[in-house]
Amino acid sequence: MIYLDPKSDIAFKKLFGSAAHKNILMSFLNSVLGRQIGELIIDVVMNDPNNVAETPLSKMSIVDVRCTDQHDNQYIVEMQIVTQKNYAARAQYYSSLALSRQLASGENYEKLVPVIFIGVLDFSLFRTKKYISHHFLLDDETYEHELEHLEFHFIELPKFNKELDAGSTVLDKWIYFLKNAEKLQQIPVTLKEPAITQAFDILAQSNWSKAELTAYDRYLDSIRSYFSQLETAEAIGEEKGRQKGKAEGLEEGRQEGEIKGRLDIAKQLLDILDVATIAQKTGLTIEQVEALKKG
Repeated sequence: MIYLDPKSDIAFKKLFGSAAHKNILMSFLNSVLGRQIGELIIDVVMNDPNNVAETPLSKMSIVDVRCTDQHDNQYIVEMQIVTQKNYAARAQYYSSLALSRQLASGENYEKLVPVIFIGVLDFSLFRTKKYISHHFLLDDETYEHELEHLEFHFIELPKFNKELDAGSTVLDKWIYFLKNAEKLQQIPVTLKEPAITQAFDILAQSNWSKAELTAYDRYLDSIRSYFSQLETAEAIGEEKGRQKGKAEGLEEGRQEGEIKGRLDIAKQLLDILDVATIAQKTGLTIEQVEALKKG
């Protein structure tokens, strides 16, 4: 069996952004947030019904998944492959926007509900060696969690190197799945949770339409192009560094290649994703993407 890469934007939205199999999203959220019996998320409503289109060729939302649970808590779930040094700031920005847009002019602040951000990253962002980190607004002396309307959870896939066994948690299984699914030819016994088994079925190449596979392949080509540009940039930077005798040369070459790589990704995604999503995924500004679109 051939499984597609769940880290790709198209596959990630197909897995976690569909109301047709929201049990997959609930299992993932409960595991990331460490929810126990009595506090489990037992239902979610997709905030953007058009978040995931019938085919990935349609142009839709800025973030990957938005949903609301049975207690009206709002969730933003994202997958990010291309490195963004300012990703933590971006997470706070979009979460704050989601919070501020809950109220119409003159409405009472009591109507505000928590916004919970979950970012799955295929790069390392924080200094911690932990593969998952949880961020809350706490009092610096008492550690009381009284500012409850914003919280952030980040999974850094490169830091996850566990091998699964009979004692592995559901969270470990989900992270292993996200990092390794495309390398597997069958579902390992240690991964046979109902929701994860269903997720494998959704990723099976034989269950994708020709249009979906075309969009998926084009998306992956754009990502490969970016990393190829980055490798070339590093080589150029090393040469500049030798010529200048300074570390600045290496960084200069790397930055040039990184910008060119991001632009190449954006060009290849123009007829697959909307301008705002391309900007989010590449780290370019909306103005830069719009300029590319105009040719």
